[in-house]
Amino acid sequence: MNTNKFESIARKLPPSVARFGKRFAVHLRARDQLRACRQGFAEYSDQYSQPILFIAGLPKSGSTWVEKMVSSYDGYHEYLLPAVAKHEFQTGGSHDFEMPKGMFDKLTKMLVVTKMHSHGSPNNVEILKEAKINYVILHRDLRDVAVSYHFYVRNTPWHPEHRFHADVQVQEGLKIFCERMLPQYVHWVRSWKKNADPNHSVQIRYEEMLQNPVESMTTIAKLFGLDHSKQKIGQIVEQHSFKKMSGGRTRGQGADSQFARKGISGDWKNHFTPQLREQYGEVISEFLIETSDETNDAWVTEESVTTP
Repeated sequence: MNTNKFESIARKLPPSVARFGKRFAVHLRARDQLRACRQGFAEYSDQYSQPILFIAGLPKSGSTWVEKMVSSYDGYHEYLLPAVAKHEFQTGGSHDFEMPKGMFDKLTKMLVVTKMHSHGSPNNVEILKEAKINYVILHRDLRDVAVSYHFYVRNTPWHPEHRFHADVQVQEGLKIFCERMLPQYVHWVRSWKKNADPNHSVQIRYEEMLQNPVESMTTIAKLFGLDHSKQKIGQIVEQHSFKKMSGGRTRGQGADSQFARKGISGDWKNHFTPQLREQYGEVISEFLIETSDETNDAWVTEESVTTP
């Protein structure tokens, strides 16, 4: 099924109707995805050493960008486990999804790229280990995540958190995100840093991807045993540039209603008020120093540049 066309239509529907349609569409999409993955294996399996490629992405941290680039290799197709979507509808997000035992057993004789927002719990890491799957972990400055999350959820009527963001301005949306999601997202990053197997994974920041997408994509391709020649990686990065994925806009040229909104880092500075800096600082000041997003907590009291 044409997912992009469905989502374009669904964004114009009342939230309750959009959510019903999304639940129905998830299963149809999964069926079509599995069919494509089987066909890809039948045609191209002899070219690859790793049939299942796994991407763990913190929401709004570039995981869709990476998923599209990895899926561009001949034969590979995206697949989302319907249970992940069900969990998101029930709980408000899939960042705490626990993978079921034998999750990858049904994906034999397929070429699969599966992206999830699941955290790095011992259970999830063990399941990846048992299935002998290498994985990429993506995350981002949580202040930028918050901004991107608000605009995405506000314009996504089937999202379970839509009702909290639909009718509020960005600063109120950022306050809500801090209260409802921020501590869980801190845990997400820490869980992968603590539990991921460094011999079978790489951790890449969205900011690194922006600064040098060729280098980041080369690292990913090497982990997955894919063609990482300079020519191949350059071609993939060019085909999936922000300009092409956004329909012609350049990075920084915003479109708040679009999935590819701005494609930059540091946008949080345009939206955080002094009150938001203080509120976020209480939760993540130590964490930002820990992850090298800040060298100290001076950002909390720096002058803000806000948009209306």
